[in-house]
Amino acid sequence: MGGHSSYVRAHARAALRLGYEPHIFCLHAESGVDEHDFGFVHRVSTGRRIARTATVPLDAFALARPILNHIGMSRGPHLLHGFGLWGYAGVRVCRRLVAQGASAVAVTSVYTTVAHEFRAKLAGAIAANDIGTLIRRSIDYPWALTALQVCERTIIRGSQLLISNYRSVQRLVEARYGQGLPVRLIPYCSEQAFLRNREDRPAAPAELESFADSGAPLIVSVSRHDPRKGLATLLRALAQLRNAGVRFRACLVSGGELLEAHRRLSVRLGLSDCVMITGWVSDPFAFLAHADIFALPSDQEGSGSVALLEALQAARPAVVASGIDGIVEDVVDGESALLVEPGDDSALASALRRLIEDAALRRRLALGGNKIYRERFSAEAMTSALGNLYSNLGFSPSGSIECERSFFTIRR
Repeated sequence: MGGHSSYVRAHARAALRLGYEPHIFCLHAESGVDEHDFGFVHRVSTGRRIARTATVPLDAFALARPILNHIGMSRGPHLLHGFGLWGYAGVRVCRRLVAQGASAVAVTSVYTTVAHEFRAKLAGAIAANDIGTLIRRSIDYPWALTALQVCERTIIRGSQLLISNYRSVQRLVEARYGQGLPVRLIPYCSEQAFLRNREDRPAAPAELESFADSGAPLIVSVSRHDPRKGLATLLRALAQLRNAGVRFRACLVSGGELLEAHRRLSVRLGLSDCVMITGWVSDPFAFLAHADIFALPSDQEGSGSVALLEALQAARPAVVASGIDGIVEDVVDGESALLVEPGDDSALASALRRLIEDAALRRRLALGGNKIYRERFSAEAMTSALGNLYSNLGFSPSGSIECERSFFTIRR
């Protein structure tokens, strides 16, 4: 579940199209290997409850062992593609292989920096006023600035190439670790770009049938209930609309640590009859395909949003988003989205009301957003860019080298 896993699967699907054989290593409750239509998934059990990004220093060891076992005595060359902080496992494996005389290259896709992400999570936990989340984030923050930053520094220095999709991320990384880093910017797409044709519109999710006021415009947000994502701001903005007599339906799709806190806030704000908070769902795209408006109220992304790309692909909803980080590199205010200041309830409510009351504006922004998707975020664009990147590193899928596999290390 979630944008991170979807992002990794998109890379695996692009690699498959190019002729590689992806092997994805991730943490799971039970060990095993499964073959999927996007490659092989190696489930690695740590023998304890699966934790969070904060446990990367420990979990990287658990991921590294089965990768090394899978490679065995092969001299390579081996390509290890890590994602986010989980790239720490890839760098460790790469160093081990090189020390043993094998040929190996580690590359890492980066989305933000530890300091930037965990500072925003702590600020979001304070704003959410949820005691459990605040305690967890208060513990995580100093840990992130010590142990996790050591892992991040290892990734930055140990990766032959750092891959990013946004200049905002490149600026963050260079501000923390200096200029001259081997950062390569490439386009990307969501996994849905590989799975759905332009005309493919899924049936409306059963959850949406429960709305009594089915004629009102539907606002959908697909975003994890995380302290950085600004969903409390969205709920307060919706309450302003409700109090002003504006008719709408809203559906907040996804799970996360603040899920129950946001459900309680929705009740306190009197939104129970017009706002649904689903938790995790099997097909978030189905909600986007039937939405009139897509809302992305994040306080911080670091990079961009996979859900935003899916909303552009759906070609139906008009986008309202925070004008932050990589989001402003993807959409243009007034042409393909309405952009607002993060954390501003009233500004978000005003933008949503404009779209609720102006169907022509919704259609214009939706068409503008879909044009951007077709030009920049197609499966073909991502596949071509990834193929060029791997080939430039010396890993061709044509059979001209000894080892053609790409290894991906992530957490599930």
